[in-house]
Amino acid sequence: MPHSTRFAGRPAAFLLALVAVACGMWLSSSHSRGATSSQAAELKPISLPKPEIAGGMPLMQALSARKTTRAFADKQLPPQVLANLLWAAFGVNRPREVKPGLGRTAPSARNTQDIQLDVVLADGVYVYDAEQNQLRPVLAGDLRGAISPAPAAHAALTIVYVAPVKDDYAQVDCGFIAQNLYLFAASEGLNAWFYTVHAQDVGAKLGLGADHAALYAQSVGYPPQ
Repeated sequence: MPHSTRFAGRPAAFLLALVAVACGMWLSSSHSRGATSSQAAELKPISLPKPEIAGGMPLMQALSARKTTRAFADKQLPPQVLANLLWAAFGVNRPREVKPGLGRTAPSARNTQDIQLDVVLADGVYVYDAEQNQLRPVLAGDLRGAISPAPAAHAALTIVYVAPVKDDYAQVDCGFIAQNLYLFAASEGLNAWFYTVHAQDVGAKLGLGADHAALYAQSVGYPPQ
């Protein structure tokens, strides 16, 4: 068989392989959410203001004020407060040069950094993109009451902690982030409540695939008047 005939199909096969790899990477990055892009078509990404990292309550005072409160006013957070809150929870606070990944405000076991924050707002569900400092839309509509217990149905936001089912350390990482959020809430005079969720029900509502699970939720908002 001539050399040119023997390898004639190789370029096409190579291109097909590249396409397959690219599709696999895209599916992995989307966390197997299925057709959620069409369900969020009416929403646009929210570019958050640059987080304000100066000021706030001294650490020891925030620790003294930290508490769980299961009551919220139906009032949304200003964009700047929302940006500060998400940055405090799991934002980028420094570049990484020695180890891979980003420098985050919360540590991560084995530096996996794979906890995803699904932010449930009054108009829809978004994923917090810490590197780009923005919220990427996932689902349109107010799902706060469908995901949270009644006391948190009107909280300004609820964060659902999503992690790969194969991550054996995800529980610890969620605790780090949740404590950051508790301390921020205490510093800002906000109420906060961290609680467990029914993984299967919440995962279905959020459109999660079988490879990811909703572990916990944390609702934050203004105290009721």
